[in-house]
Amino acid sequence: MPKSLTRRLPALALGAILTVCALPAHAQTQPTPEMRAKAYKVIRVCKADIQQFCKGIEYGGGRVAQCLQQHEASVKPDCRTALSEAMTN
Repeated sequence: MPKSLTRRLPALALGAILTVCALPAHAQTQPTPEMRAKAYKVIRVCKADIQQFCKGIEYGGGRVAQCLQQHEASVKPDCRTALSEAMTN
């Protein structure tokens, strides 16, 4: 194996690993229309619960869903159901 390739091999391997690891994360940041519809349903159904328990939480990145999950015992049953449906594939 040529010396130049031997020296660059660790960097190439690291680049390949980072690329592979980044793929699932990138796929998660691009919501499908179905995922968007589920999110909008949660926002619509859980509006009062969001205002009560998650006021000031920025939408996006799953922050509202995480807040609702943290208050799952206190949210209305229809909100809990919508949230559960949204979290399943």
